[in-house]
Amino acid sequence: MIKLGSKEIPNVINELTIEQFEKVSEFTNNPELDAFEKWVSVFTYLGADENEVNEMDFAEFKDKVKEFNTVTYKAPTKFKKTVEVEGYKYVSYDKKFKLSVRDIKHIEKIIKKDPTRYVSKMLAVIFKREDLDTIEHYSDAHIKHKANLFKSLNAEIALPFMAYVAEKLKDTAKQMTNEVTAVVESNNG
Repeated sequence: MIKLGSKEIPNVINELTIEQFEKVSEFTNNPELDAFEKWVSVFTYLGADENEVNEMDFAEFKDKVKEFNTVTYKAPTKFKKTVEVEGYKYVSYDKKFKLSVRDIKHIEKIIKKDPTRYVSKMLAVIFKREDLDTIEHYSDAHIKHKANLFKSLNAEIALPFMAYVAEKLKDTAKQMTNEVTAVVESNNG
């Protein structure tokens, strides 16, 4: 938490919900907002008084942005195996975490559709309710419903999954590019 005017606002991932994390990401990555608008939006969304933020001295505002972004925090590296929301148990893996082709396909589509507000939907794909079958689990309505439920969870649980997905998508894109290049070169060769 950081003190901003008369209020304290969260600034560390383990202080934010997934919904807050997604919204902050949306503000900070919005190309239509200038730098000041982005940070005023972030601060007021997280609970700072808008009048106090707007009346801050420029140097103090700059310091608060720096303080907000300067965090000493050890991110979790272990995948959370289960979460319980509204009486239902959701499981991310059995023995060892891995993503199926179906999972990564859905997640990639989710990220492409909205690269700043994908975390809750990504987790909705990863965490599966034990009493549902595959068709129910992957239905758009169910993923949307779970994403809304997961928005209230602490954002910290998403970090290992986000890192894993980023690495897998990066590796897949690189490998596919290399394969396409090899095919093109062999056809032109």
